[in-house]
Amino acid sequence: MEHVKDHPAIIGYQVDNETKAYNTAGPEVQKLFVAYMKEKFGSLDSINKAFGLDYWSNRINSWEDFPSMVGSINASQNAEFAKFQRKLVTDYLSWQTAIVNEYKHPEQFITQNFDFEWRGFSYGIQPDVDHFAAAKPLDIAGVDIYHPTQDALTGTEISFGGDVARSMKGGKNYLVLETEAQGFPQWVPYPGQLRLQAFSHVASGANMVEYWHWHSIHNSAETYWKGLLSHDFEPNPTYNEAKTIGKDFDRLSTHLINLKKQNKVAILFSNEALTAFNAFGFGWGSREGYNDVLRPMYDALYRMNVGVDFVDPSSTNIEDYKLLIVPALYAAPDSLLERLNRFVRNGGHIVYTFKSGFSNQNTKVRTIHQPGIISEACGIYYNQFTIPQQVSLKGDPYGVGSEKNQVTTWMELITSTTAKVLAYYDHPVWGKYAAITENNYGKGLATYIGCMTSNLF
Repeated sequence: MEHVKDHPAIIGYQVDNETKAYNTAGPEVQKLFVAYMKEKFGSLDSINKAFGLDYWSNRINSWEDFPSMVGSINASQNAEFAKFQRKLVTDYLSWQTAIVNEYKHPEQFITQNFDFEWRGFSYGIQPDVDHFAAAKPLDIAGVDIYHPTQDALTGTEISFGGDVARSMKGGKNYLVLETEAQGFPQWVPYPGQLRLQAFSHVASGANMVEYWHWHSIHNSAETYWKGLLSHDFEPNPTYNEAKTIGKDFDRLSTHLINLKKQNKVAILFSNEALTAFNAFGFGWGSREGYNDVLRPMYDALYRMNVGVDFVDPSSTNIEDYKLLIVPALYAAPDSLLERLNRFVRNGGHIVYTFKSGFSNQNTKVRTIHQPGIISEACGIYYNQFTIPQQVSLKGDPYGVGSEKNQVTTWMELITSTTAKVLAYYDHPVWGKYAAITENNYGKGLATYIGCMTSNLF
């Protein structure tokens, strides 16, 4: 910083790169975690009670005996440690940002390139970073978005990544600090796709589109993660198309900069719920996780052309939306669930999925009818659930045909108290139970989806 701070070409700074905890759990991290637990909970009795450590002789009786979290079988401990690891990321980026702030000029900015859960491309909410918390010290949110292309290009990942990035800073525009040029061999874009992708980023609120990377490198791990230029440094169709994008951005920037969206729909996500849900999933051996619930909800909205923001439990603007989509809010404090009840009572509409309201913020299952506190707004209850086997929705209520009318992966055996049943299960045993309900509560409406259904798209 001392060396470069006055260079006239510098418009801003990026702190670190796709910063995550990367499972850091060494001795010093364990010591820091014990200090964090002391400060947060005060006493071991509080921890033992909150985390159920009397079970299986997991009780901790002295701070000196506080066990390493490596290999812990207690989901509450593991969830708290994951939260602590995410806090390390937030603290680290804040520390770096504070150093840069000592040197940067007022007209310069600080950003960081956040990424997403990776499934061969950018897929879902990042489990290892609290994006909203980590973005607070930054001037502008930055993001890395990679996606399928050629015949598999849908635009969904571009939109998803952009919506999350825009929401990190309360709707402010963001920077695409990395996206693919040629990328993996299966990503080499068809003619016109690079251009379509670039303008799709801008349409979500990007003020910059930057490719990783300029030219393909000749050794090391990303040798075949190809850039705008191939290994020969010669022009190619992707490079030539990028030149036309640059010219258009130059010509149209005054019209495209700071495009804004005013969405009335938001998805409420939670890193705490993600960690807790993924600890158990849908039972022993299940492969599906939190993002397997969230992404289909987002994808359906995308295909309906419904604009979406993202909010998390720390957001102060939840009440500004008309509709909240709440996927698998497995772990949440009473205060959040009561807030969501008030949202409905005051005229909002919430669409919940299964596994919402189940446990508290310490991943401790509530000892009342499920779905716990939100039962009040949803007008339902259940105390059993199962894995569906040859179950569908009775009467094909959404007219999707028998193949897509199947119940998969998970089903809750719901009884309505005041809710209208929108769909029952079609099964000789489970047919008396509701699958999907809606309930008028106060001035609003709460919809509850108690099962995983076939992907309609």
